[in-house]
Amino acid sequence: MERLGTHRCRALSTVRQAGVILAVVGACAAGFPVQGVGRGQDAVDPPRPTRNDLVRPLGPSDEVLMLRHQRLQKGAHELYYRASLFGVWPWFERLGARMTGQWQVVFPEGGGSPGFDEGYRLARYASFEHWRHTRGALSRALGGNGPNRDRSIQALRTRAEYGLGSNGGYFLQGLTATNRPRFLPAVDEEYARVDTSQPTLDDEVIAVRNDVARPGIEIVVLRYTRIRKGAFNDILARTVAQVWPFEDKMGGRPIGQWRVIYPDAPRRTEESPDYDEMITMSRYASYDHYLTTRPGQAVFVGGNGPDWQAWRSALEAEAERTLEATVEFLQGFTHTSPPSYQPGLPERYRLR
Repeated sequence: MERLGTHRCRALSTVRQAGVILAVVGACAAGFPVQGVGRGQDAVDPPRPTRNDLVRPLGPSDEVLMLRHQRLQKGAHELYYRASLFGVWPWFERLGARMTGQWQVVFPEGGGSPGFDEGYRLARYASFEHWRHTRGALSRALGGNGPNRDRSIQALRTRAEYGLGSNGGYFLQGLTATNRPRFLPAVDEEYARVDTSQPTLDDEVIAVRNDVARPGIEIVVLRYTRIRKGAFNDILARTVAQVWPFEDKMGGRPIGQWRVIYPDAPRRTEESPDYDEMITMSRYASYDHYLTTRPGQAVFVGGNGPDWQAWRSALEAEAERTLEATVEFLQGFTHTSPPSYQPGLPERYRLR
């Protein structure tokens, strides 16, 4: 399976870009036009600078994420991503949004890919109000209308060139995981090796030593679950306290777990009186790595100590509250929102 996240230079001069050619110059450092993008926009849209007030105090539970599905022309996923990376995302991050990643749906379990690419983009906002203020004219009031916004508008047109539709987006609230240190103390025991055969699930003691890290192609697992009404907070608490510590020890890296919400905006699903919807996303070093972290296999990677017992208990409790679940596998680009330098223009203003 080809790695979709590669940053190799590609010959793109023949790709149509809504009237602009995406020229790859030198070492593909930019991937999107840099100079003069949209400066003629001021002719129809007079300069609109902005000053910003103090940050709006919000709690962690106010954060809203948008998980957006895309259906794209075959082979266009990386071009779509580059238009986002160099055109759209710098503007949205100027507005305070934070991008988590852009990934393509892959099929490691077989079944074959359709005649188009499918992708997901995950973005974070301080609140639903914040999300609204990153759209349309409200975004201009929030961040001005300089060349950075013009480039974003052009990049959105470029992305539209590749788009074939969408299943819509999920608005999410819950917990976005942080990659913080975890201390799982060793059990105060001593062990004597019996032999060098593979342990079995019937063994009373499964203690583990680990081999060196095995390279692979990173995969993101997106799990959509319909759960019993009102069960999300308990599931999340168990996930944070019991699931993530053990999976983190096995080398997985959680992205987050969220409940789908239904604000007054276009969205993928409508609220049901019969169930809540939950999204869980995690990163693994490869598809094989993911398989070794499944129930029945994880014990041979992490042992059967108290942390494994807590992990298994939390998964069983979630299963009791689960009505339906589907899994999609993704590969692509995990984005860390690096620093972005967007200089101010040499202009002076006064209050009207």
